[in-house]
Amino acid sequence: MHIAVITSNYPTPSQPQSGTFVQQFIWAMARQGHKCSVINPTSIFDLRFGHFPHAHSVEDAGGGSKVNVYCPRYISFSSKDLGWSHTGRWTQHSMNFVSMRAVDALDFRPDMLYGHFLYHAGRSAVVTGIRKCIPSFIGVGEGTFWTVDAFGFDRAKLDFSSATGFVAVGSHIRDGLITEIGIPPEKIITEPNGIDCIRFFEIDQREARTKLGLPIELFIVAFVGTFDDLKGGAELLEAVDGLKGIGVAMIGQGDKSFKSQSIIYNGTVSHNDISMWLNSADIFVLPTREEGSCNAVIEALACGLPIVTSNGHYMDDIVDDEVAIRLDPTDVGAIRDAILVLKNDPERRKKMSEACLQKAKQFDINERAKRVTEWMEERITSKI
Repeated sequence: MHIAVITSNYPTPSQPQSGTFVQQFIWAMARQGHKCSVINPTSIFDLRFGHFPHAHSVEDAGGGSKVNVYCPRYISFSSKDLGWSHTGRWTQHSMNFVSMRAVDALDFRPDMLYGHFLYHAGRSAVVTGIRKCIPSFIGVGEGTFWTVDAFGFDRAKLDFSSATGFVAVGSHIRDGLITEIGIPPEKIITEPNGIDCIRFFEIDQREARTKLGLPIELFIVAFVGTFDDLKGGAELLEAVDGLKGIGVAMIGQGDKSFKSQSIIYNGTVSHNDISMWLNSADIFVLPTREEGSCNAVIEALACGLPIVTSNGHYMDDIVDDEVAIRLDPTDVGAIRDAILVLKNDPERRKKMSEACLQKAKQFDINERAKRVTEWMEERITSKI
């Protein structure tokens, strides 16, 4: 098939961390033998991040597969409530227009359109699909449907009623699509995010620490996530405050600034280097309050790291009691206790690590891409 992906969340030279999980999934679809074209509308205001990406580039997806990436310019009006209107609606119209023009300019007519997130890319896929008579699918990864805020759920029910199918990255998202947006269950496949096992796998901890210049004997806690109020970085640092012999690798970026004597690293790393940092750690802690399907936790599983994370239902599809200690993400005392329990029980860490490596096999991104694309083909065939 020729799959045209519409997304505004995709890595660019000036924003290399943006949408890496979207990129990896598209590459995995390409490795299944599908021709993949990415339409990544780029706001003219993104110039503040650096140079615009090339209008057309070709990415190596591995296995001899290539992905064409197109970055047409458009005007984004952000997504702000003005009372009398909402600028997110203006942004949607602008993105619809540029997406349709980009699809028209492709060398080959797509067999399907795939939009990532409900608004704005998912809606652009549906609108373009209607105009061009092309089946449209939407990947839904927003845990609380925050992209619907600009439009409302009554409008969303109309906007997405004609979509061919939805890829929900969690059972909680599937349930929300049914109850809040009125999507028939048969239109939904539930597939948690996946990881590339060639990039994320277990290596010797001592080797990883030597390469990164980290102390060999230190008990290291890894955190990977946005520096904000939802991911729980502040709670983690408060939990380890005053604990001796523990260092925290804070990997990420965001609006919050973290300072602590426990921090041994604070900032971003390239996606290719995250595996090395995870393998240097003893455990992975992410007291997150909201998720679609947490890539960071899945990547930690693949590196054999015991997990401390939330007991929220948004984690049910990717962790269980064999691989994780789950707790109230706002309870600093519980986070502290969980870290100390694992620090003081090497045998438990070993058993959890073995279970993590087994669990991670469920999330192979190539197998995920195969299941999703086969399901998409079945949906298209059933509609003909």
